Parts: sequence; C-alpha cells; structure tokens
Amino acid sequence: MTPGKTEEKAATPGRRERNKLEKRARIVAAARDLFQRQGFADTTTQQIAEAADIGTGTLFLYAHTKEDLLVMVFRDEMLETVRRIFAEPPVTAGIDGRLMAAFTRMADYHADDADLARLLLKELVVPHSDARRSDIDELMDAIYDGLTGMIAADGRVRSPPLVARSAFALYYFALISWLGGGQDRGWCMRLLREQLTNLIDGNRQDA
Repeated sequence: MTPGKTEEKAATPGRRERNKLEKRARIVAAARDLFQRQGFADTTTQQIAEAADIGTGTLFLYAHTKEDLLVMVFRDEMLETVRRIFAEPPVTAGIDGRLMAAFTRMADYHADDADLARLLLKELVVPHSDARRSDIDELMDAIYDGLTGMIAADGRVRSPPLVARSAFALYYFALISWLGGGQDRGWCMRLLREQLTNLIDGNRQDA
C-alpha cells in the first residue's frame, strides 16, 4: 500500500468511530430540541435518550449529567458560530470595531435563548470533569486563535495573543453582567466598545 493510501485510510474513521459520532450527533440534536421546546428543567435524560433512539445507559457513556448535555449542545453550536465568524471577518473600520462586531455576533447567539445561556455560564465557570474541560478548551482555542489572527492582521498591536485573551475577558465580563447580572445588554456592549478601544490604543506599537 502506498504512503498516500495509508494516510488516507488512517484519516477515515472506522465503522465503530462513525457509529459513535452518529450517536453523539443524535444525542446533541435531541437535547437541543427538547431544551428549546420544553426548557432545561422540564427535560429529562430519559426523554433525550428516547428522542435520540438510544438507551439511557448508552446516553450516559456520552454525558453523565443533563448539565454535560447542555455543555455539549452549546459547545457544538458555538464552535460552528465561532468558525463562521472568523471565516468571514467583519468589514468594519478599526481593529476595535472588528472585535466588537465579532463579539456582537457571539452575543446574538446567546440572545436567541438567554435562559439556556444563563445556565451554561454557571457550568463553564467551574468545569466538573475532564471531558467538560476538554470541550471548553477546544472552544476557547478556536476563539483565541480567531481573535489573535484578527488582531495580528492589523500589524500595529503588540502581543496579539495576549491582547486577544484580554479582549475576550472583557467580552466575557460584559456577557456575565448582561445575562447573569441583569444589566441592560445595550449598556454592557457600549461599555465593552469603550474598553476594547482603550485596550487596543494602549497596545499600539507606537503608543
């Protein structure tokens, strides 16, 4: 077998792996649908298992708790949202404006179901398992890489990776203030814009 064919075979999931991925996709789709229609509190793991056409024992191989399922749903959707945001960067004047446009699209996603987003924030603050930490780390790596690339493209900002993390920290605090603290979203986002402008101005190469 040629090296190229060996690499292709290794890159193609086997039947067992495909079955696992297919079951996981059904679980996430079922959980998403039930959470949105019935609410998180009124949805049971048994209902999710039945909707995904699997046994509850199989479900618990993928997620030990209903909270784990919530993180799985948001992780998949947010990864898709984040990749789409950075694949099509906003056409806005100034790096602070482009960062703000990206964060606004992230906030728009959470605004679609603010109640579920509030529950998610609680689960993300202190991950309760290695699997959950892994899911969160993959999402955060995608966000940090996208923000870093956006900032580095400006060419005039010192330490783009550090600024990217600082920018996201500002956004996350705005998100918590809005969803968790009951502050007005518009006020939180206006404050975020001012903070991002100060962050970028303070890290200019010529500052």
